[in-house]
Amino acid sequence: MTNCTKHKKILECICHQCNDLMCSLCILEHWKQQSDHYSQCEHIDQIKHSLKNILVNNVKEDNSSNNDINDKNQDSIFSKTITSIWESLKSSTTRYRSLSATENEISQHFEQLHQYLIKEEHKLKKSIINDKDTIINQIDKNIDHLKHLINIININNMFHNNNNDNNCDNNDDSMSIIEDKTSQYSSTTIMKSVLSSSSLASFIKDNNQTLFNDHHALNTDELLKQNDNDSSTLLLDIIHKYNNKFNKTTNNNNNLTTPACSYELSIKPFDFNKLNSMIEQSIKLLKLDSSTPSSLIKDNNTNKSSYIFSTHLAKGATLINTTDKSVQELNIDFNFNNTYQSIVSIGEYIYIFGGSSNKWLKFSVKSKSIAHIGDIEVINCGLHTSVCYDGLDHIYLVDYTNRIDRFNIKTMKFERYQLIPDGYKQQVSTMIYKGSLYSVSYTQKKLFQLDLANGTIIDHQINIVPYTACHDNNGNFFIYSINRLTKYNVESRQSINLEPITTKSVGVFLMYHQESSTSSFIYSFGGVDFGNYRYSIESNNWEPFLQYDKLGRNWTPSVSVRF
Repeated sequence: MTNCTKHKKILECICHQCNDLMCSLCILEHWKQQSDHYSQCEHIDQIKHSLKNILVNNVKEDNSSNNDINDKNQDSIFSKTITSIWESLKSSTTRYRSLSATENEISQHFEQLHQYLIKEEHKLKKSIINDKDTIINQIDKNIDHLKHLINIININNMFHNNNNDNNCDNNDDSMSIIEDKTSQYSSTTIMKSVLSSSSLASFIKDNNQTLFNDHHALNTDELLKQNDNDSSTLLLDIIHKYNNKFNKTTNNNNNLTTPACSYELSIKPFDFNKLNSMIEQSIKLLKLDSSTPSSLIKDNNTNKSSYIFSTHLAKGATLINTTDKSVQELNIDFNFNNTYQSIVSIGEYIYIFGGSSNKWLKFSVKSKSIAHIGDIEVINCGLHTSVCYDGLDHIYLVDYTNRIDRFNIKTMKFERYQLIPDGYKQQVSTMIYKGSLYSVSYTQKKLFQLDLANGTIIDHQINIVPYTACHDNNGNFFIYSINRLTKYNVESRQSINLEPITTKSVGVFLMYHQESSTSSFIYSFGGVDFGNYRYSIESNNWEPFLQYDKLGRNWTPSVSVRF
């Protein structure tokens, strides 16, 4: 229908609220009757003009030449609706991103507890597992020994029966060959059979066609010929060979059968009320509605301050408060040269190891003073040692001499931990994530993964030659090579190329810092020689930072601190 039934005029207006089509006369009558609908009524020409320019003017909304058109479009129903939808989309996206960040923080918090429980479980079970392995080896040796004895008994009985029957036909047909099922007999199955057997005789009988089936039967015809057809001589020869094999280990086997150490396990039920109280004290989630005053909106880190601690070659450090943007220079009597990878923060404390001296430092950001300086004992901590914290009691030190050592933050003692295969050499960044230690090798297209539970090591091949690197303690390495920056995830083993830094290739020293749940940065502190830069992970761009720095910071460490 194109004409108004009442006025016979063309329909060219619409009331969006009533959703009625009207002619120019109808619309006037409608306004008189429904004056509050005035803002909801539009002419088709106005609508067409609005639809034509909405998206174009949205892109050019900052262009002053379009201000008049924009003002008109702002009055358009469609323009208002589209703007409202777009604002809602942006708001929803921002909120979803914030919720995801909070969800991730909760997961990371409980992951620490998960890893602690796994580690404690393995610590308790380790000696039992070792003893079980020893018992399995003992059972395998005893079964092999028993099989040889049963074989000698069977051969003797065969000779005895043949003599009684006056029948010396000793060809292979006298011994039936049954399909070998020995390989199907696991140690667990053997132990089950031992427990179900009332005697050795019944155990042998139950397993006569499998475990004790001599499917590799001796060629008795040939052996008898070699012994002048004398079965006694042949039997003695077999026994002689048996003694050569087993007499040397008889004493050891006897020792193995002596009672080993036993265990007494005492278990108290978990006090879940106490555990729940501890968890509630460590983490809280407050749901806020839109009416909550903004002054009350706080995240888990409200009472924490965020800092960057950047050392330099003049025996000092720059403390940058990223919360209030203040900068403070600190004098610290410690040589930070060549300790770029040897720094880690735990709460208010910063630990630095080795470098040009065989010492370690514990520094309090809270008091802005040295808490402890000590000699590195028991281990050798040289230049460029890469360190990481396990979230519990230990800092792991990965040295360029293919060695991993540990430092206990409670006892302040060093201990040797594990050797790693040759070929890894210097490491540029090390991280512990979900029970494994990951470390990126300098100028090699690989990183290694050490399972802290069983000590196994596997390699990850990467498509970048690392020069320096940092990590987010959440499975991601940020690796710098000449004119390249790559993000590598240790779980997916996928790499993503990021915006490269525009500075001298030898002056990039990376450090990860999370300022909030929605804002993370990578810093490069090159000091007066190479410049300082900051990379936004969210916006994928670099910008200068601490531009008027007059201190040398190359190969000195920087670390993110939050307490």
